[in-house]
Amino acid sequence: MKTTSNYLLRAMLFIVSFSFACKNSGLDEMNPAPQKALKTAALAAVADHVIETGMSLAQINAVIAGASSGQTVLVQPGTYSITGKIVMKAGVSLAKQTSTNPIFDASASAAILTMSYTSDISNCLVSGITFWNIRFSMIGAAGTSFKYCIFDYGKRAPNTNKTNNLKDAYLEFRDADLSLVSNCVFCHRAADPGRGVWLKNTTNSKIINNTFGNGGTTGYFVTAINDNSQSNSLIDGNTLTRNPGLSLVDSLTDHGMYAHSFNGLTISNNTVSGWPANGSGGSIKARNGQNLNISGNTLNDSGILLYEYSNSPSFPYLKYVVVSNNTINIAGAANDMYHGIGYYRDNTIHSEYSINISDNLLPNGTIYAAGSAINVADFNAAGGGVFHNDTATGYLLLKTGINNSGNY
Repeated sequence: MKTTSNYLLRAMLFIVSFSFACKNSGLDEMNPAPQKALKTAALAAVADHVIETGMSLAQINAVIAGASSGQTVLVQPGTYSITGKIVMKAGVSLAKQTSTNPIFDASASAAILTMSYTSDISNCLVSGITFWNIRFSMIGAAGTSFKYCIFDYGKRAPNTNKTNNLKDAYLEFRDADLSLVSNCVFCHRAADPGRGVWLKNTTNSKIINNTFGNGGTTGYFVTAINDNSQSNSLIDGNTLTRNPGLSLVDSLTDHGMYAHSFNGLTISNNTVSGWPANGSGGSIKARNGQNLNISGNTLNDSGILLYEYSNSPSFPYLKYVVVSNNTINIAGAANDMYHGIGYYRDNTIHSEYSINISDNLLPNGTIYAAGSAINVADFNAAGGGVFHNDTATGYLLLKTGINNSGNY
């Protein structure tokens, strides 16, 4: 009798337990939020380190130091006072935690705060952070990326101009490989004109889809992009819009994009506006290098300047150049090399080689390659010449003997 009772009791308990288990299972399926929240919190605790709103620079650096290569440090919204170097760690990424950019603010510094890095910023991604009055100087790093960042309020050193202060670019990569700057916004204000990105002796760099200035309050650029790359550099899809009022200050005007001493450079699909059509301006200036392709760009107010100067002994030439399919919008035609596409050489020891200018649209512009120093045979070599360009109401000024056809 006792045995039978125990059996019945166990059977009843099993039925009750099974019923509650089925009920709980059904509730979880209907409302999975608690489980999902627990899972998300657990993953965040394991995978990421967090810089919390209100942290000091020392605390920020401690959080980064606690992360391991391959991990991401998340930054909560807020404005963080930055008084010194943000100490990066190779392979550790820094990214915003929410849709709101956190602000790293060094406005209290009298001049732009320069943070110097070497391999300690290799393989780091910085994403979705706003930097005020902060400059990154990176030497010998590899695989460093900046995406969706904003750079603003950089302060110019007093009494400096474009030649005696070359340390005004927000991002400077030197002797670096696989650098990437993508979808960032760069701003310079009226009291402090400056530069955006500078590549020096780099390899495999990409500057793509960024915005430099708005043509007004944030458009006070000396130069947006400087390129002195060693090989395989791509500048593509960027928008450069300078405040034209800065052209009144010649000492702070130095071309929209300025490239020299390069080997392997593509400048494509960019839109450049606001630089003056004179020797201190030009939307794009390229000099003393080789393997250059300038194509598919829309250039407003000024055009393309190609130079071969005698004062660059490492690259005493300009060779294998293609300038094609660009649209250049000039207010009115002018009989010079600045209002369209111009080539000039003062180097008498070496010469240009294979300069091809084809299929460009510049109805009010000028194509100029008329200097007495030009070696016609070398200009024409390997398909060089001037072909199929629209200069309907402009000028075609070429040294006798330069190949040309189909221009209208």
